[in-house]
Amino acid sequence: MSRAKHRAGLPVEAPVKASAATSKKKAAPITKANNSKDSSKWRTTGYFNKQHEHVDEETTRALLKSRLENMNFRKPASINERLIKVQQQRDIIQPENPHLLKVAVIGAANAGKSTLINKIVGEEVSGVSPKAHTTRERILAVYSQGDYQIVFLDTPGVIPDHNHAKMNRTLATSSWRSLDEADHVVVVVDAARSIQPQARVTEEFILNRLHAMNIPATLIFNKMDLLYEDRHLLEAVAERYNQGYPHFKKTLYISAVYEEGLDKIKNVLYEESPQKPWIYPADQKTEMPDLKRVEEMIRIQFFKRLHQYIPYMLKQENVGWTEMKDGTLRIDQNVYVERDSQQKIVIGYQGRIINSVVEEARAQISQALKRPVKLFIQVKTRKPTHS
Repeated sequence: MSRAKHRAGLPVEAPVKASAATSKKKAAPITKANNSKDSSKWRTTGYFNKQHEHVDEETTRALLKSRLENMNFRKPASINERLIKVQQQRDIIQPENPHLLKVAVIGAANAGKSTLINKIVGEEVSGVSPKAHTTRERILAVYSQGDYQIVFLDTPGVIPDHNHAKMNRTLATSSWRSLDEADHVVVVVDAARSIQPQARVTEEFILNRLHAMNIPATLIFNKMDLLYEDRHLLEAVAERYNQGYPHFKKTLYISAVYEEGLDKIKNVLYEESPQKPWIYPADQKTEMPDLKRVEEMIRIQFFKRLHQYIPYMLKQENVGWTEMKDGTLRIDQNVYVERDSQQKIVIGYQGRIINSVVEEARAQISQALKRPVKLFIQVKTRKPTHS
């Protein structure tokens, strides 16, 4: 938790006990500074879960009133955005010698699976999701080049953590279900983390689940840019993986974020692709519904900025998917955490985290949906209910 607070710009010192006199004081929603240089400014809190300063009380109230009125016109995402869009029935133009390969990409959370797939496909189409799938097969991304079509199956990160047992069962079920449809398995390992003793839990968990299978596989050590000259430390890790699952055909060392080694991965997948007709048009890159794509892009941005366990506690709710008159799409999302302390981390000091999440996610969503987008995110605390 202290690491997450540090990234969010929050103090990590032990809290000072308040005196009896100060503990009785309550903060008002709107307060005016006294005996200070900024005594003409008003401060409001709570609406955006961050502080805003305005010239005077009248301006503050007018701005809040305007924003509250706009909320009345928000429309939630319709069924069209929540479901996978069915492609229009059309003939798929087959290459002269078509090859098709369905690939399940598995690995620990934050190993870089999403970055790897996005770099190969050339578009932000994948994300980290703790939810179980409702269909037997979920197409996450499609990469078509020349005679080859590579179909990546939706596989969330594996988290063998005893403190999150219930969530792990869901994640494990989702990840391994995709193997039923896969022709090939790619296991992505965080190279720098894999040499640490605590990584052995994840390693053993993955190998135990793969033990009874005989699907051809490729072992990929990602984030090699963090190891530099210490690559030799991975020899023992690679040996354990290859002994634990003898169906690994190749072991590759890459840096997805810097696009180093991607051609090697593509060539391996091409070699493993049997001759089969393509099942998607050459220009299709994903089969995810628009709403899920948006939520995953938002989640990725939180994941990049915070300690890795925080995003798995985030619950997202779409409260607005509004078509504006000028063609802009306004997206309103509520993000729920379980404790007030988590809310402060997700927002960050003076809104540092939430502002950067909104800015970068909005740009990526606009590019993916090919239209102007306005993104609004509110962070709220909602304690989990126990049956």
